[in-house]
Amino acid sequence: MISKLQFVLLIAGLCMSVTKADDVDCSQRPKFVDPKTCCPMPEFFTDELKEACKEEYSATFRPPMAMPTASEQEGERRQRRPHHHHHHHHHHHPCFVSCALREAGIIVNDEFNPEKLTSYVEVVFKDNKELQVLTSQAFANCSARAEEFKEMRGPMARPSPPPGELSCSHRPAFLMGCAYRNMFKNCPASIWTDTQECNEAREHFRKCKPKFRRPGSNESFKSAEKATA
Repeated sequence: MISKLQFVLLIAGLCMSVTKADDVDCSQRPKFVDPKTCCPMPEFFTDELKEACKEEYSATFRPPMAMPTASEQEGERRQRRPHHHHHHHHHHHPCFVSCALREAGIIVNDEFNPEKLTSYVEVVFKDNKELQVLTSQAFANCSARAEEFKEMRGPMARPSPPPGELSCSHRPAFLMGCAYRNMFKNCPASIWTDTQECNEAREHFRKCKPKFRRPGSNESFKSAEKATA
């Protein structure tokens, strides 16, 4: 027979071991995996929106302009270690996201229109009710977070884009990126790819706070993707 104290200590030890097993080392990034491989959702932006915002859409695939000193440093870095291009995938340019969401009526005067989003996802995700609900919830949550962040931050001038870059509101990109991340973390089991790499990536996104990235060019959309901690 074990005493009550021994029993309590035993249970506590088991709980600690389970907690430790579930811990995620946020200082170590998980192995790269394309989110579209783990949660293969249909394309959110229609061909009609890409055509209506073709100038902004083309900026998605345009390499960002680099300052001379940065280029020299990058050249030296590449000589020291190989650069793996396959670890990256395209992120839509913030100005394309802004244009597309405005064209779709989802963003009106820089404000989120939930009714228009609902009707839009009923078309692009017409064969998946789970995705329709998930997308609507993700946008609603992220819109609320964006408002909270805006109130905490107060009035703040947006930095000028680098020379040759498009200029636009980054709020829609923030909203879209936040929603994408939310949808990835809560991807329906019916379409989730149940592999170790995907599961580790999702656990990292769920439990680790994102690092802030400086706004500007495509980086602003990448940082917006990390808005839901």
